[in-house]
Amino acid sequence: MVVMTMKKIPIIPLLAAFFGLVGCEQETIPEANATTCAPEAFQKTIRELSQASNRKVFTDACRPFEKARRMREWEFEPSSPDRY
Repeated sequence: MVVMTMKKIPIIPLLAAFFGLVGCEQETIPEANATTCAPEAFQKTIRELSQASNRKVFTDACRPFEKARRMREWEFEPSSPDRY
């Protein structure tokens, strides 16, 4: 009868190290301000965020800045000559 012996591998420390590293990859959401919510920076940030929930949080935080930007935009439209 052949008896095979296995070396004892410390499984619990290996699992703890693995799950400890998994938690380190949590992405941070940038602070919403006029600079990060500008159209070009906003698109870049959205592309960099990997989780849909983080993209939604950032989009919701930038909505007031986008609304304020649109309210400040205007174009000069001259009156027609017959309205003088």
